[in-house]
Amino acid sequence: MMKEKGIDAGKDVGSPQIIQIVGYKNTGKTTMTASLIAGLATKGLKVAAIKHDGHDHFEMDQEGTDSYQFGKAGASAVAVMSPHRTAVLKQQHTRLEDMLKEFCQYDWVVIEGFKHAAYPKLVMVRHENDLALVNQLQSVVGIVFWSPELLEEAESRGDKSFSSFLFNDKQTIVEAVVQLNRLAGKEAATMQAFNEDDDNNIDKDDGA
Repeated sequence: MMKEKGIDAGKDVGSPQIIQIVGYKNTGKTTMTASLIAGLATKGLKVAAIKHDGHDHFEMDQEGTDSYQFGKAGASAVAVMSPHRTAVLKQQHTRLEDMLKEFCQYDWVVIEGFKHAAYPKLVMVRHENDLALVNQLQSVVGIVFWSPELLEEAESRGDKSFSSFLFNDKQTIVEAVVQLNRLAGKEAATMQAFNEDDDNNIDKDDGA
């Protein structure tokens, strides 16, 4: 289910499409991020993912591995390369913008978190109080509601500025995100409803 709205976000020519999934804790951000990645990948698109960890307690390398041993020994960066995979772990802060430059060869970058960044974003709403976040953010292109009741309650208040989705209707969300046209400039873009049949839509073959 999707309520059609016109929304704007931006893209530099030659850079990946970017979509952020943001929300408070336990609102389904990781589930939605994984669904978007899967949906985009099944369309043959090359997708990269970035996740924000606000607690700085994650470990990508596991105790007992060579990479873990190198890091503990004092290496500021460790790279592990195989015929099909490459992993790099750096003991430093990296700005989101710098990481996005590393992913410039991808078609899409799906970002979980970094809610104050200025990229197009979907806001996860599980409870009524979660709606307070929407007005605190920029470049919101849609709201994902956990229930029809929440969606209807929000719209009954006259808030029709954003596209509205239901959490379980993940395929609809993927199709709408695919049609997120990011134009020049970071402030503006247009999310067109995936079933809108006019000259501004992408060809149906692109969304198959």
